[in-house]
Amino acid sequence: MSFKSEHPDFKGYESDEYYVVALPTAFSSALQGFLTRHCDGTNELKSVLNDIASRIPMEPTTNWGWDFLIEDMRLYVARLCKSDLPKAMDFLADLATNRRDSFSQETINEFLYDLDIGYELETEKWSGNTHWKLRPTVSSRSAPIKDAAPYVKNICQQALDHLDQAKDHLSNTNNDRDRKDAVRDCLSAMESLLKSISGKNDIKDATTFLRAEKTWGLDIIVKDGLSLWNRMQDLYPDVRHGNPNKTEMTDEEALYWVERITCFIKYISRKHDVMT
Repeated sequence: MSFKSEHPDFKGYESDEYYVVALPTAFSSALQGFLTRHCDGTNELKSVLNDIASRIPMEPTTNWGWDFLIEDMRLYVARLCKSDLPKAMDFLADLATNRRDSFSQETINEFLYDLDIGYELETEKWSGNTHWKLRPTVSSRSAPIKDAAPYVKNICQQALDHLDQAKDHLSNTNNDRDRKDAVRDCLSAMESLLKSISGKNDIKDATTFLRAEKTWGLDIIVKDGLSLWNRMQDLYPDVRHGNPNKTEMTDEEALYWVERITCFIKYISRKHDVMT
């Protein structure tokens, strides 16, 4: 399984100790030294370089001499490191799988640990498959959204689609618009869920309907979704595209609102599952 398949939301990971989104500047020279130390002769080095070439992509090397291959390696590794983190991680995982005599899993994990990279290879006991495991102090910005997604999956596809969009925006919150778009998509997911469950065409009518049924729990909780909806319009009128009133939403605020909204989504979804 590729790194991106295992960690599709890696751009939303955070850590004060480790590199989790991009490779450190020292990675290129460190990888060159690592390959030089562990490749068993020119044949294996050439094979490894051609493996890198297929990923960049570049033409495979036609050189054979060790010194010439070392020169090629500088270029190939530099290109690999400039591509993106997932390609480099896939390369290392394949080294551990296909060249275990020269590149053991333990050796690769030590290499990554020395460079403060927040992933380590782990082998499943029964299948023997390797996968990338996060180091303990790494957290995910999109965790609240990922936690909420399974709850709505079998209730409202539109809500699930909005959560997927929110997850993408939350991974790239370098600007105010991305932060607001993440919150907006969570609001849209909540709106779609409430409308789907109630059969109403408006979030206010949907909330009124659920409150009137008296089966969805405490009234203060049931109406919290609409309260959040209205509060967002008051605090950040431009959370919806096209509003000329400009406001600022900090990263901390965006994460707070995402957690609040997804908490409500999970509550309503749980109640729905209990009653159906």
